[in-house]
Amino acid sequence: MSTIDTAKRAGTAHAAYNGKSGERGPSAGDQAASGAHDVVAAAAALIPTLRSRAAETDALSKLPEATIADLEKARLFDMVRPKMYGGLQVSYETYLDTMIELARGDGSTAWTLALMTTFTWLTSVSYPQHVADEIFVPGASVRICGSIGPRRAKTRRVAGGYVIEDGLWMYNTGFYHAQWDQLGIPLVDEAGEVIGRGAALLPISDVTPVNDWDTIGLRGTGSTSVTVKDVFVPDERIAPMGRNLQDDYAATHLRDIPAYRTPVVPTLALRLVCPMVGMARAAVELLTEKIGTRGIAFTTYEKQDEAAVTHLQLGEATAKIDAAEAVLRQAIRLLELGTERRERMSVEQRARMWRDAAFASQLVWEAVDRLAGASGTAFVNRNGPMNRIWHDVRVATMHGALYADTCFEIYGRVAAGKAPNTFLLPEPM
Repeated sequence: MSTIDTAKRAGTAHAAYNGKSGERGPSAGDQAASGAHDVVAAAAALIPTLRSRAAETDALSKLPEATIADLEKARLFDMVRPKMYGGLQVSYETYLDTMIELARGDGSTAWTLALMTTFTWLTSVSYPQHVADEIFVPGASVRICGSIGPRRAKTRRVAGGYVIEDGLWMYNTGFYHAQWDQLGIPLVDEAGEVIGRGAALLPISDVTPVNDWDTIGLRGTGSTSVTVKDVFVPDERIAPMGRNLQDDYAATHLRDIPAYRTPVVPTLALRLVCPMVGMARAAVELLTEKIGTRGIAFTTYEKQDEAAVTHLQLGEATAKIDAAEAVLRQAIRLLELGTERRERMSVEQRARMWRDAAFASQLVWEAVDRLAGASGTAFVNRNGPMNRIWHDVRVATMHGALYADTCFEIYGRVAAGKAPNTFLLPEPM
């Protein structure tokens, strides 16, 4: 599809359309499952409002409560909530389309929603039904944040569960709007020896924010560090990561639904890149809106859109954005197809999709950097929208799960027959 013609984008082999100005809409299956609620259109309708709140969002270092209310009204927090609990349970493709539209409005809003819905999915698959029944209360809002890699964590095994004696977790995106926090902890035996990793689900009242999120980009995500001290977590709210990584989810009540059988990696990695594509599309829109009204300094070009260099810049940047989206759509198609067929994904396939997510994020960054350079002195305004997008995308690429060199190395190791040097992939069988 074209990244320039944003008003009437051409379709792709994998995207459904709702017939309104060429905008993408959910598939027929998604519409039937969600009572015809169009999350893509709902996200697109928020674009002007989100753009108008950009300065407020940055100043707060979290999303304004009005934005949370808008997301709730649009049912965007319900996208990956299981249908049996009143959720929309949309396809991954519709999720991608929705995140693209939302990120065209504001990167921080889309990133926050992406991370929180990711932990909604992870929570959905990680715990048995009686726990899920307590979390996903019918008619109630459910917002979950999390951080599966602790900076430090000390736990103690006790009767019926664990006590988190002390811990620090960074980057809890959406913490200030969540009711639950899913945190990675070491699992220990009675002697205190580490025997594995777990994901502990805590009510937000048991978690203390450090309020240290002050960054150059994605400022509105509220991705604060958090601490926990002397908190008991029952066994039923602790998911062994080793079991999750083998696709042996405790949510047996959801096993007949393909969306809740996909592997942890690459499911989580691909979701991170979805909003980045929308940020890049917003950058294209910004540039093309201005190139017909300004010249190029110290040249005879009175209009930037007359210059061949501008055409080259647009051509290269949009090619990379389209390529990034194509990589994502292909990975999503293979992920969903394999899950529908109940085919167990190999470690090599998981590592490859993780690599592809990192590669797509790298392409997005290169494209946005190119577009920012083409913006001239308009880019240097600290509060300018192109400046904000550039910083948002750069910070997004710094997420530990998207470090390109790390992801390339992990895949390369597996491709060379070595064990993956990460706890997020199962050992080759």
